[in-house]
Amino acid sequence: MSGNKHVLRPFLLALVALALIAGACGSEDDTEAEASSSGSASASASGSASASGSASASEPADESSGSASASASEPADEEDAGSDAGATVTVTDVIGQKEVPITDEGLYALDEFMGTLLLTLGIESVTTAAFFEDSLLAPVLEDRAELVPFGSVESVAVERPNLILGIGHPNLMEIETELAGIAPVVLPDFTTDWKDQTRLTAQVVGREAEAEAVIAAVEARTAELAAAMEEAGLVGSGAAIVQNFGGDYFFYGPTTVSGAMLADLGFTRSEAQSGSDNFGFIPIGPELVPEETAVPYVFSIVTTDAVGGTAASDDPLIDPEGRTVAEVAEGWTNNTALGAWIVLDDIEAIVFERGEITDLDGATAAFEDLLAAAGG
Repeated sequence: MSGNKHVLRPFLLALVALALIAGACGSEDDTEAEASSSGSASASASGSASASGSASASEPADESSGSASASASEPADEEDAGSDAGATVTVTDVIGQKEVPITDEGLYALDEFMGTLLLTLGIESVTTAAFFEDSLLAPVLEDRAELVPFGSVESVAVERPNLILGIGHPNLMEIETELAGIAPVVLPDFTTDWKDQTRLTAQVVGREAEAEAVIAAVEARTAELAAAMEEAGLVGSGAAIVQNFGGDYFFYGPTTVSGAMLADLGFTRSEAQSGSDNFGFIPIGPELVPEETAVPYVFSIVTTDAVGGTAASDDPLIDPEGRTVAEVAEGWTNNTALGAWIVLDDIEAIVFERGEITDLDGATAAFEDLLAAAGG
């Protein structure tokens, strides 16, 4: 592990930069923003992009619909490559429409989010690159996958993968063409719903049934917690999800897993936190932070090793008087089933005082609980 715990993750740095650019552009649309981006964040994913990650049959879907197309075909005389030998599927990821083999063998995950997603689908052997140097997910991956440093395209080639997967991060999008020279590449759009990302990934690894079981487990627990919220008279409670990047404040919008889960549980968000967002982040000026956090529940996202500290309560712009201000780990940024499960764990701990807010040890427990609930 790198000793990089106290600095922003590459994922967050790139997205904050993109959100700042998009915010400065005002009414400039997503297409223009993508065309004007440069450097490591040049190929940004739009929240309204066509890569929704859903499936279709046989013929590619009408691209104007914005949904992913998936169809299985069976070319003859192809080498066995996993659970669906010889079959292919047509999907639309953040790059575009492509046909890829269906296989659950020889997988290479470009980042920890994708690595844990594959593990939740019951795939036991996944080489995963430590792209984010994510301290929360590291314990989960170290015990169940081959966790390797994120290096170069050449370092991926050495592994001789059958299929390369990762989230649609701008830095990964930038090298997709080079990676495709090694093996087929699938990069689900991280701005789409976590369920869509799960289903898209499941299609290309032949684990649709496992994906539906995981999604059903999260949905069932969400329904139970939502019922508890209603019984306690908490439905409609105002909430804010905020992160302070060295004085630049961002709220997490409805396309993030944390924003979506709060909505499913019955929390309400202000108009500023519920509208159009940029890559999941909604930038807000410091002068509006006191007003936007004057709600019963404020969830402040901090680096994992800072959970349980006083950063949020010490923030002069967030008044803790008369409200619950809780620090939560960066698992709230993980648009996967595990991220959703961690949000549920933390809401139960914060709102109902059952259990503990997820930390390094808690992430592994959350993963095991999720698998058990899904019947894995």
